[in-house]
Amino acid sequence: MIGNIKKSTFLKGSIQEYIYLSYLYLLILGTLSYSIFYSFLGINIIKYSTLLDILLSPIAILTENIKIPLFIIGYLSLMFLFIWWLQKRIKKKLKKEIPKEKELKLKKHYTFLQSTKFLILIISTLGFYIGYAIGQGLELNNTIKNRDFKVNKLIEFTDGKMQKVKLIELNSLYIFYVLENEKKVSISPISGNIKTIHHIEQSD
Repeated sequence: MIGNIKKSTFLKGSIQEYIYLSYLYLLILGTLSYSIFYSFLGINIIKYSTLLDILLSPIAILTENIKIPLFIIGYLSLMFLFIWWLQKRIKKKLKKEIPKEKELKLKKHYTFLQSTKFLILIISTLGFYIGYAIGQGLELNNTIKNRDFKVNKLIEFTDGKMQKVKLIELNSLYIFYVLENEKKVSISPISGNIKTIHHIEQSD
């Protein structure tokens, strides 16, 4: 009978366990993608980041471009829809009179598909973020080496000095940028050092 299908082990945890695992997964995801991206710039980003910076880095990537979350949602939706279709077929077969051995085999397959949903979610997001970090890190590194970038920010320091820069990123503690006509990334603390950051309009 369909009602005797066992739940996947992924569905047996408590809410607290799911929260803890989600927190741990975000930490791993943020650490990997963050570290890989900045490694192409010769920076050990962990030394310049707080735990909150690392946890929020996956979310920051999603908000950079609307196409990114749309792609992920679209891909996962197609995969989950396919699994739902397979499970629906299994349920139809279980409603019929079938040998006990085949019934047990179908139930195991159904339970496996339940677990597959979580594995797809974990592996797909991990693969996306690592691939994104490698691609963006390589592209940015080449752009800086070839000086093929335009300055987009004007940083005003507390001592009155002003610098036109290509802003790479900023977190809660530091700002990462490339000075005009430079080929390396500079790092400056924000607190007590940066007064304002002005946007520079790009001309065609």
